[in-house]
Amino acid sequence: MALIIERARIADLGGTCHPSGYLLIEGDRIAATSSGPAPEVAGAERIDAGGRLVTPGLVNAHAHLYSSLARGMPLPHFSPHSFREILDQLWWKLDRALDLDTVYQSALVGAVGHLRCGVTSLFDHHASPAAIAGSLSQLKRAISQVGLRADLCYEVTDRGGEREREEGIAENVRFAREEREGGHFAAHMGLHASFTLSDETLTRAGEAAAPLKLPFHIHLAEGKEDPLDALHQHGVRTAERLDRFGILTEGTLLIHGVHLAGAELALLAQRPASVIHNPRSNMNNAVGAAQVGAMLARGVRVGIGTDGFGCDIVGELLAARLLAHHVTGDPTALGDPALLSLVHHNYALAERAFGVPLGKLAPGYAADLVVWDYDPPTPLDAGNLLAHLLFGSINEGLRPWAVIVGGEVRLREGQVLGLDETAALAIARGAAERLWARV
Repeated sequence: MALIIERARIADLGGTCHPSGYLLIEGDRIAATSSGPAPEVAGAERIDAGGRLVTPGLVNAHAHLYSSLARGMPLPHFSPHSFREILDQLWWKLDRALDLDTVYQSALVGAVGHLRCGVTSLFDHHASPAAIAGSLSQLKRAISQVGLRADLCYEVTDRGGEREREEGIAENVRFAREEREGGHFAAHMGLHASFTLSDETLTRAGEAAAPLKLPFHIHLAEGKEDPLDALHQHGVRTAERLDRFGILTEGTLLIHGVHLAGAELALLAQRPASVIHNPRSNMNNAVGAAQVGAMLARGVRVGIGTDGFGCDIVGELLAARLLAHHVTGDPTALGDPALLSLVHHNYALAERAFGVPLGKLAPGYAADLVVWDYDPPTPLDAGNLLAHLLFGSINEGLRPWAVIVGGEVRLREGQVLGLDETAALAIARGAAERLWARV
């Protein structure tokens, strides 16, 4: 059945802008978009946007849904003095306390959070060492209820020993073989970080990924632990070590890239892997700031994610700009062309993963759309949409009024469809209480 969104302010970050127009959706694709009143289409469902802003849905290139139930968790002995101590005292305690039920509940809460931030596609990096087998299926089940597109992987690491390493590799392989769905669910081979991965593990993960043509999803030089371990234990820099194992391939996601030497930036500029910037998480963990401007200047591919620090990609983009201003002392750092390149690269990554064109309001593109509850106080045109999104999020608390994913309405008039959100959150609170008792 066709769907029409009418009386809409239509704009994308590629230059499309209709101050008042409509979108016609047929199946899972945009069939037409234009200024003026919508045509009559027999049997079409109609959504009156009432002058609201319609844009493409957003992409989060690095999420940790398993962190969703950590909000407000008591941490009586939390006193880290390094990034490694943050992992030891918080995240590695939390992930080991997860069971399959709390994996599901955290994914459901996180998926709803993304939907409510206008994110329609995400790349998730999961860890639950006490519940590895079947964990990606729990994520998929929860995300399916909300209706998002998702690329999933399990974090392979040596920190739990050989058995957990083998189970992690097997879970990635199982999911990739059995549960990928064209257009909706895709897969990576998940790896934690160089400093928790032996040469043997990198070899085994690579051998398992190759027949399935899986790229990798791995943290890179987030804290100082990664480069120090690579240099002291392996005699090379972190990115150079990963390159030895064929990890810097097309579609690979290298998360953070904070502590990279110039030689590593030069190497990454020669490889098709992507660095994913997560500015708010980096600031929260006090690990430093990625050299995003230098990366882009060298031709490194850069996208943006949240690293589990919320679901708000618009807020993350603004944080990326402010962090660049703060670190460089240059109020023009990470200007519109640079920031837009991160957004466009996210769309390219999602298009590669899901096999559908994303990110434009044009015929043939996926009908992944956000109707924002936003009435601009100043003129909005093809050249200033980014500024409206960034500063609308500050001043008006920019939030979706409706979200469509693949032609299916998933949120309408601020209400999640097909899910009793109030009941789901009540169940999640009980699950979080039980989880906290195990941490």
